[in-house]
Amino acid sequence: MDVKEEKARIRKEIKRRRSLLSSSVLSDIEKTLPEFVSAIDDSELKKELKIAKRIALYRSVNGEVPVDGLAEFFMSQGKKCCFPRIENDTMVFCDCDSLKDDEFDQSSFGIKEPASSKPVVDPKSIDVVVLPAVAYNEEGTRLGMGGGYYDRYFGSLGSDRPYLLGICYEFQICSDVPGTDNDISADFIAVIPEEEYGE
Repeated sequence: MDVKEEKARIRKEIKRRRSLLSSSVLSDIEKTLPEFVSAIDDSELKKELKIAKRIALYRSVNGEVPVDGLAEFFMSQGKKCCFPRIENDTMVFCDCDSLKDDEFDQSSFGIKEPASSKPVVDPKSIDVVVLPAVAYNEEGTRLGMGGGYYDRYFGSLGSDRPYLLGICYEFQICSDVPGTDNDISADFIAVIPEEEYGE
């Protein structure tokens, strides 16, 4: 099985597992995520989150780890939060002042994106990124949805790239996630244990 086929197999299985998560479980995870992340005993992660002025997050769909509560927590601390928007097949990030519907538009993929009136931020002004992912291996190599948007956006920054935080369910850690030179890797992966979502 080549790398492309292996990635497709993992995506199919993880999306199947995510589809089994109920809305009540996702709601509970969203509410407890700020406390979960704050309680992680890793000095570098704590330092990066403390000094960060702008944090990039995403709006979850299809059973992805719901990070809206985490975004609101960061906003309450006075941090700027930005979210991805696709423009001409290129990803950009835009600041949003809240998660209210008037701050976002619905993309053709059903994903909430910052409204077109929201200004694009300088990539080098982003301090921490909460990454969406399908899976990770133990070394932090990330498997995305296949569009390559995150790999291109943050990979192009080289040593100036921000701190990359992966948050995933335990079943998203897959030893056989294949990596290529173009794949970005998380600096830290916060793994939500199965007892938090098992039903």
